[in-house]
Amino acid sequence: MDGIFFSDESRKLDIIEPGLVSRKVKAYGEKSMVVEVYFETGAEGAAHSHPHEQISYCLDGSFDYYVGETHYVLKSGDSILVEGGARHGTKCLGSGRLLDVFSPPREDFLAR
Repeated sequence: MDGIFFSDESRKLDIIEPGLVSRKVKAYGEKSMVVEVYFETGAEGAAHSHPHEQISYCLDGSFDYYVGETHYVLKSGDSILVEGGARHGTKCLGSGRLLDVFSPPREDFLAR
């Protein structure tokens, strides 16, 4: 297979916290997944961990993103790598979007 096309219109928007956080699985394959996450100012992605490696890329807005006890301010164009198993989370400082890449794919996101 050469490729699979995922149109934005065909992808479902999952409401995580009404009015605060939502996400859309943009594309996925056997080894990776891309997810766009929408945050309103003050919304939080609660601290959690998972076995997947994760890269978060800030499309717009600003975020207080933490991995373990270390905090980073992500702004448009910034990215961060979170190793599998690391405890991490974020607080949105100014409404915006993160593009998250997971490897392997988050099966729990596909089950919704």
